[in-house]
Amino acid sequence: MSVRRFRANRLALWSLYVIGILVLAALLAPLLAPHDPIGIGDVMATRFQSPSWAHPFGTDEFGRDLLSRALFGARVSLSVGILAMLLATTIGSLYGAVSGFFGGIVDGVMMRIVDVWIAFPAFYLMLLLVGVFEASVPILILILALTAWPATARFIRGEILSLRERDYVEAARAMGLPAHRIILRHLIPGALSPVLVTGALAVAGMIGAEAGLSFLGLGISPPTPSWGNMVAAGKDTLAGAWWISFFPGALLTITLIAFSLVADGLRDALDPKAPDQKFV
Repeated sequence: MSVRRFRANRLALWSLYVIGILVLAALLAPLLAPHDPIGIGDVMATRFQSPSWAHPFGTDEFGRDLLSRALFGARVSLSVGILAMLLATTIGSLYGAVSGFFGGIVDGVMMRIVDVWIAFPAFYLMLLLVGVFEASVPILILILALTAWPATARFIRGEILSLRERDYVEAARAMGLPAHRIILRHLIPGALSPVLVTGALAVAGMIGAEAGLSFLGLGISPPTPSWGNMVAAGKDTLAGAWWISFFPGALLTITLIAFSLVADGLRDALDPKAPDQKFV
């Protein structure tokens, strides 16, 4: 039923196709990229070339092919966004499930920790952590996950508080099943549907955060390409070499919109009260 409702939402379905194409292109970047994304050749002969058949996205100030860099940049931006979301969702789901299941003092203490963590502005917390640790893909994934998991924990905790009163949970308790088994096999699976929606939105947020940090020079450092540092590389030459920032910026915008539309589609598909209609 939910799958049929999602497929009926044409906008969300096509957005999912777009995400699939971008992910596939990122995975196949070594095969699809026509040039070395990092190597520098004859700079004076190849720098600042406008889009052409030889260089569909043009070249940058070092003569590097921007299509190749955009493909490899997709690997960085998408991997950071998706892996950070998975890590944040895993940590937040387990934490929130434990808090909601046990309740009482345990819930009170655990939620106060979440409140203190959320009290710090996320972006400033990211800046602090990036300043302490040298930015790299694994470090960025960890930093983004550390700033995002409390929101997931609070959301899951609310779901678990309602699910733990269900008859099947009471039956599992009566059978003497251990708490970890009830949480992992009965409670968390029951809360997965709304987590899918928040997860899709979180990916968009993670990708945008990575791009913002890279744009500020605090994320992935050149020559390793990411969409954020590619946009930053062309900000001073927009008048004469607009393509340097335009194409990675366009890919970034399309990706963020696609994940947001997929999240909207999942929300409508998983909500039994939503009208069953087609969107064109």
